[in-house]
Amino acid sequence: MGQQENDTAMSQQTQTRSVDESHAQHRRRPAWRERLVIAERGLVRGVRSDSAFFVHFFGIAIVIAAALVLGIGWMQWVAIAGCLTLVLTAEMFNQALKTLAKSLDDPASLEIQRALAIGTAAVLVACVGSSIVLTLVFWQRLAVLFD
Repeated sequence: MGQQENDTAMSQQTQTRSVDESHAQHRRRPAWRERLVIAERGLVRGVRSDSAFFVHFFGIAIVIAAALVLGIGWMQWVAIAGCLTLVLTAEMFNQALKTLAKSLDDPASLEIQRALAIGTAAVLVACVGSSIVLTLVFWQRLAVLFD
């Protein structure tokens, strides 16, 4: 019986070593590459976690199509890219806040509900600000085309 326990312990140590070695191989990636992998996982999880992203992506498709049709200049493309990035970033932070709230013991507490409302308001502010900038960009281009 003693030998069998010894063999079992040795077998578990070998398995533990092989698991540790595979994790060590994973950790041997350069730090920048590991951060890219983590960022990619976060992006996928964020986009899949809420249907709000599909609404944003639909709006982005409309904006890009309109910009292509109107033939806007490169400075206007920079403004559009900044607006779209701002909205998506605000939505990602809002999703992160929602995920944190779900992990807490009392997600219905007043403070958590306030934090979620502030996160949602941040997305609204980003959308309104971006809409104003996009309206100005398209208005300028339409004025040039119809003058």
